[in-house]
Amino acid sequence: MGNKIMEKMIQQYDNMNNLENELIEKIVAILNESIKIKGEAKILLSGGNTPRKMYHKLSLQNIEWDRVHIGLVDERFVDKESPLCNEKMIRDTLIQNQASKAILIGMLFEDDYEQNLLKAKKHYKLFSQADILILGMGDDGHTASIFPNDPMSDIASKETQADLSNTNAPSEPVQRITLNKSFITECQNVFLMFNGQNKGVVFEKSIEMGSPIHHFIPKLNAVYYAHNA
Repeated sequence: MGNKIMEKMIQQYDNMNNLENELIEKIVAILNESIKIKGEAKILLSGGNTPRKMYHKLSLQNIEWDRVHIGLVDERFVDKESPLCNEKMIRDTLIQNQASKAILIGMLFEDDYEQNLLKAKKHYKLFSQADILILGMGDDGHTASIFPNDPMSDIASKETQADLSNTNAPSEPVQRITLNKSFITECQNVFLMFNGQNKGVVFEKSIEMGSPIHHFIPKLNAVYYAHNA
């Protein structure tokens, strides 16, 4: 990757297994340190297929999970039992094994889309300046539920007050809920993980193309990238 700033923060791996193991080691160290200092820890997680195996591995780690609050970076406005629901995915992969006592707070509270956003905003004040936030990235350069060519996403990427926003995805389910840029960038440790050479090119060109992920590059503590996956 050509950009010098990006090169300094990128951790490249030949496969996802090595990436997951190193990122888990980092996550566990930060969570344990936060519990030691503050008596609790807060982590915000992305959905999608890329982190599924990592969340399962994380569920096996020996942490005081009953002191860990887990929230979402974004969510699809679907039924909580839908296979498209990020909360369900995290319940099924992470809130298991050692981590079964962790406190998971999703983003789905009401059947009405606008009312749900108001309720989610209240609940997510708890996660202000969370210890860790894990971002993913799509083939179009979107991250969280902040998408290209969506006016609501543009607003979410420019707001200066940490909050949640409703946005519109380019494909079904269109209605999304997301942390805005300020909420994400105020977290203590922000990590981006993705895999595949195509996404490597998307990330490399993100500043030039103005894709949503470029808003977050200055804040990223590290990028975990498996180029052969």
